[in-house]
Amino acid sequence: MLTYGLLTLTSCSVNTSDKDNNTDENVKTATLNDDQFEEDRTEVAEDLRELREDISQRIQRVGDRMENANEEARQDLSELNEQLLDERERVDEALERVESSTNSTWSDVREGARNTFQDVKRELGELGDRLSD
Repeated sequence: MLTYGLLTLTSCSVNTSDKDNNTDENVKTATLNDDQFEEDRTEVAEDLRELREDISQRIQRVGDRMENANEEARQDLSELNEQLLDERERVDEALERVESSTNSTWSDVREGARNTFQDVKRELGELGDRLSD
């Protein structure tokens, strides 16, 4: 009975130790090394900046078209302009989160930034159809 108790106690401490090692390993894989983190963050930020520039150019084109448009077209273009401004604000917010992220928050921030990027690109595709009319 004493042997059984010692074996049980030993296996518990080994399992606990293995659990601690697994937790440490998860923390190591959840964070990137500093160089990889900076490289990833720079890449995502650049993608967002390019997207913001694209939106700004579209806003400029809408503004140019509004100058020569009739009242009905001007109202449609004004709505389109507001939507573009909203999308640019979303990109700006994502960019701010990316730039202020840390290695420990990067995984969540990167996922959110990628989702924002894809959502805004999809919206721009839909809005682009209206802009080309």
